[in-house]
Amino acid sequence: MRVHLDTDFLIWALSSAGPERQRLSELAASDAEIQVSAVAWYEFSRGPRTPEQLAIARSFFGAGGIVQFSEQLAARAADVFRALGSPRRRAADVAIAVTASTLDALLLTRNSDDFRGIPDLRQETVDH
Repeated sequence: MRVHLDTDFLIWALSSAGPERQRLSELAASDAEIQVSAVAWYEFSRGPRTPEQLAIARSFFGAGGIVQFSEQLAARAADVFRALGSPRRRAADVAIAVTASTLDALLLTRNSDDFRGIPDLRQETVDH
C-alpha cells in the first residue's frame, strides 16, 4: 500500500501523542510505502522546525519518499485547480492531492474539506 501524508497530518503526527502519531507508527511498522509530495515537504520544512524534527520526519520516507512535483503533475494540478474554480487558498492542497491521486496513493489528512472535489483521490481523515 502506498500512503501520502498531508502537511497537517505530518505536523500532528510528530508533535502530539494522538491518533495521527499512532497511525503513522502503524504504517511505519507495516509494509506500507510512506511518501509525501515535495509541496507538502516544503510546507512542513518551512517551519518552524528544528534540524532534529526534520531528521525524524525524513526518517519515515524511503529514498523516493519525497515525490517531486514534476511538470506533468503541475499541469494536472493546474487543470484541477481551474476546474474547482481557482480556490487560491487551496492551491498547495490541490498540488498535494493530485500527486497522491496520480500515484494511486491513499492520502492521510486531518482536513478532508481541503481536498473536496479532487478527482480520483482516496483519502483517510485522522484527527482528535
